[in-house]
Amino acid sequence: MSKQPNVEQMVTGAYQVNTYIVSCPETKECVIIDPGGDAEKILHMLRDKGLQALFILNTHGHADHTLANMELQKALNIPVGMHKKDFLYFFQPDIQKKSEKELGLAISGTADRLLQNSEIIKVGTLEIRVLHTPGHTPGSVCFLVGSNLFTGDTLFVGDVGRTDLTGGSLPTLLQSIKEKILVLPVETTAWPGHNYGETPTSTLGWEMEENPYITDFILAEE
Repeated sequence: MSKQPNVEQMVTGAYQVNTYIVSCPETKECVIIDPGGDAEKILHMLRDKGLQALFILNTHGHADHTLANMELQKALNIPVGMHKKDFLYFFQPDIQKKSEKELGLAISGTADRLLQNSEIIKVGTLEIRVLHTPGHTPGSVCFLVGSNLFTGDTLFVGDVGRTDLTGGSLPTLLQSIKEKILVLPVETTAWPGHNYGETPTSTLGWEMEENPYITDFILAEE
């Protein structure tokens, strides 16, 4: 059975991103997922919990989810991981300009580790599996750790991420959810990139019963 992590969820930045510190209970090693700002708040949490961060992991390349990458990388001297498709896409000058106009926030920084689908990142006794779930962006990913799925802006509680931004595609997003997410156990906890739902988290079983994008667009076709 996969090891279960300790999870700290905090809201960061002006765009109210859910940032996660996912740690190994045995070794206190951890990763930081989607640092959306407030770097000092994140560093304080690490110090308060006695955690050692090994990686910064981005579920996708949008500026609101990567805002504190550079400051944390400088403070902690650790690599930033992002799917290679988002790294190649969002650091094109024309895409940078378009995305900045859409989000009102400039993309900055870089990635040191280009993630691939099914890749496993080991942190203490934890195994973090990368699931490439394009649709919100070309290189959107979810991170599976034990029975916990960190979904970024692919899946929210009762909703899905926007697909009207540059690089987005609703058919692709629905296919990702169907093929990569709904095949996981129904008791898997979904930890979204923003708290847009009635609760901060949900389960895949709940989403399969209550999320209209899943019930009306995916399951209705089966």
